[in-house]
Amino acid sequence: MDKMLGACGLECGACPAYLATQANDAAKIEEIAKQWSVQYGADIKAESVWCDGCLAEGERKCSHCAECEIRACVVGRGFATCAVCGDYACDKIKGFFEMVPDAKKTLDSLRET
Repeated sequence: MDKMLGACGLECGACPAYLATQANDAAKIEEIAKQWSVQYGADIKAESVWCDGCLAEGERKCSHCAECEIRACVVGRGFATCAVCGDYACDKIKGFFEMVPDAKKTLDSLRET
């Protein structure tokens, strides 16, 4: 089975916000908001956690995904991920890879196929 990937190579299908949204589990969404608030030192509200995946056409995207410049670039170019872009790996995605090297591995593996 194919993994549900975000534009940047993160696995949306494994994200706790995505999983809780798909289960329509409001209590889990509240729990995730509290956990992420502590983890990221930010005031994250439950309403900004609901997410159907970064490339979903609907409005429900985690607040960061909704404003992500990598996602906006991929959507604007009509791609599924950065892996298919002729400008891969641009400065935008390189900076992200420094924080999330597993995303680079995922996108690199897509380019090899």
